[in-house]
Amino acid sequence: MRPAIARVLHLTAPGAALALLGLAGATAPASAAGVAGTTAPPVSVYVANQGSGTVTPIRVATNRPGRAINTHGANTITATPDGRTVYVGSVGPETVTPIRTATNKAGRAIKVREADDLLVTPDGKTLYAVGLLGDMTPIRVATNTPGKTIRTGADPFGSQSLAITPDGKTLYLLNYLGGTVIPVRTASNTVGKAIRVGSNPSAIAITPNGKTAYVANSGSGTVTPISTASGTAGPPISVRSDPETLVITPNGKTVYVASLGSNTVTPIQTATNKAGQPIPVGAPGAMAITPDGKIVLVANFGGHTLTPVQTATNTAGQPIRVGLNPVAIAITPNGTMAYVANFGNDRIEGHTVTPIRIATLRASRAIRVGLDPIDLVIVR
Repeated sequence: MRPAIARVLHLTAPGAALALLGLAGATAPASAAGVAGTTAPPVSVYVANQGSGTVTPIRVATNRPGRAINTHGANTITATPDGRTVYVGSVGPETVTPIRTATNKAGRAIKVREADDLLVTPDGKTLYAVGLLGDMTPIRVATNTPGKTIRTGADPFGSQSLAITPDGKTLYLLNYLGGTVIPVRTASNTVGKAIRVGSNPSAIAITPNGKTAYVANSGSGTVTPISTASGTAGPPISVRSDPETLVITPNGKTVYVASLGSNTVTPIQTATNKAGQPIPVGAPGAMAITPDGKIVLVANFGGHTLTPVQTATNTAGQPIRVGLNPVAIAITPNGTMAYVANFGNDRIEGHTVTPIRIATLRASRAIRVGLDPIDLVIVR
């Protein structure tokens, strides 16, 4: 859901080589935040296990995994804003499988052109599935029926290649080889004029007010701000080499950009679009930010740790030990817990998710899930 930078995809059977395509940080649906004192359904984590082609539900209150849900493939995962349905994308065959969270039963797989990344519109009415060839399939959530394929001509890369404005009117897709961003009007599902950015754009995020999209250009070592009102790109912002992922604080004041080439995270103030002092971390991949905006968690790609960054001071804290190769992070709506998918590598298969208590920044006992967990989402 993007699940990060360089998503890690398992190519064949356990033990096969890995292809590095981008890592992603997953977040809870925006409407999942609870109200104190009200009764709400249990909060659960849904984990996409690429190696076993399953989804594992985990009840947050107990950190106990439920019975695996067979989806015949699991490369990416997302959920509707109301938390009633989880969607799982599979590549080979190219399908999207809906799961009803009330019963944890998988529905009939929906055939699409490609399903490397998924995005649900803010109103929860449409799911978009997109792939490495840039073909995009809109799916009507109410009936789970696919619409006409949208040919964007893009060549997206990684799981942060897709973003949508908060009003749901415009979807943006990265064109990695073309150095552009492709806007798609969701009312008509028509493709707009490409917006020129830097070389090899690898991640995009939009400010909470919907006014600006920020694009990390891994080839040129820059971040490009785009005015969503005019569709024009502003002057590029120089950061450290190979920026792969980015997150924006909930108040929209700061963009954090992870540069894999320099093992740093750079803060950018959105009021001035000026880059601050880079923050040393491990090899940064997936990132997630707490709902209060105080802590950015940075997964250290290929290692066993996460680095917490305090946004008030822009300083890195003590690394948190997790499983091998953390590739996706999700944080509960109340900001008390984070969950980390540990993918493993081509020699050591991953099969765990690590819970982290935000108040103490300490990891709890790892939760066993399916093989090669690659993405996760939290729903209520």
